[in-house]
Amino acid sequence: MTNQLTRPFATSFAALAALYVSQGLPSGLFAHALPVFWREAGVSLAWIGALKLLALPWVLKVLWAPAIDRSLQKGTTPLQWISGLQLGAVSALALLSFVGLSPAGNQLILVVALILTINLLMATQDVVTDGLAVRWIPPHWRGLANTLQVAGYKIGMLAGGALLLVLAELAGIGTALLVPVLLLLLCYLLVARVQRLRRRVEAGSPTAQTLREGFTGFLSLPGMMPWLALLATYKIADAMGSGLIRPMLSDGGWSRADIGTFTLVTSLAGLLGAAAGGWLYQLAGSRRSLIYLGLAQALTMTAWALVAERGTASGLVYSVGILEQIADGASTVALFAVMMSLCRKGWEGTDFTVQASIQVVCAGVFGLIGGLIADATGYTPLLILAGTLGTMVIAILALQSRGFHQPPVDDHS
Repeated sequence: MTNQLTRPFATSFAALAALYVSQGLPSGLFAHALPVFWREAGVSLAWIGALKLLALPWVLKVLWAPAIDRSLQKGTTPLQWISGLQLGAVSALALLSFVGLSPAGNQLILVVALILTINLLMATQDVVTDGLAVRWIPPHWRGLANTLQVAGYKIGMLAGGALLLVLAELAGIGTALLVPVLLLLLCYLLVARVQRLRRRVEAGSPTAQTLREGFTGFLSLPGMMPWLALLATYKIADAMGSGLIRPMLSDGGWSRADIGTFTLVTSLAGLLGAAAGGWLYQLAGSRRSLIYLGLAQALTMTAWALVAERGTASGLVYSVGILEQIADGASTVALFAVMMSLCRKGWEGTDFTVQASIQVVCAGVFGLIGGLIADATGYTPLLILAGTLGTMVIAILALQSRGFHQPPVDDHS
């Protein structure tokens, strides 16, 4: 197969990018904007750290992922799934724009319910999207494919987080929330025109397997446990520290607009990091790229301790933030490319989801632990601990034999 991108593949890449942008829009709102609004309302760092637990559907989606794969095998088209899920998210996000994001009063239960609903819809769509990415993209394009995945998601987070913070300062939260609503609808209108999404997917040989076998088959692959251990802890530094960066800036006197502008700039840096991660994965292979980029992530998270100690001067904050986001984008691409290479034919959405859910649930647990530690000891000890633990994970990976990450992960280094 030629390495030149044909028009059908280019269309597929564009469709996947739009879907990942869609999934990033509400995630940016909940990960970047909501912690700032809640901190301004006096919510404790422990509760802000626990915000990651509102992403529970991104963990539980593994329970219904086999049913989605089976429905696609039986003839349901990807667009049928995407239409219901994305238009439902548009409606829920529009309602949230009228309700607001205040964590106090009688509206709190409704706000939490809407957040969980949007996460449920987008998490389910992610099963469909990840399955399409594995099915559509040949192995020699997976570095680029995961660059687009991470970049598209970061663009969505940027629009739903950084841009929303800036607009909220200028026009109010309710008006600002209409922007991700309109962008989510626009992405759907673009994706709905892609003919490939209207076709049945190739079922492959696993159609005779039961849903239980589809779910458990991945976990029973030879050599899977060491890989799952690495998957659970690879992003520990980011999981423990990243959710507390913006509250730290808010405590340091930064306004919503300041934090939004910072998030915008560093998110753009993250896009460059995603491109660098895809390039390094293609050049160095899975094992070396995981080591180099994981170490960069841990060290840059540790560097945030300098900000905690020396103050939130803009020069230092931007320097650390840009480097940390480059490392985050690059390491995420490498991790996702390895995850993609392990998926079985016919159960692509399920297998990728199993791995993603493990990563998300561990991030939620580590985020909660990070918030509790920061509440008790302050930002500096937490950030140093997060970076140290991340470095230890990479050191263990580097000291293992080359067979550590079997089953094979397309290691061409």
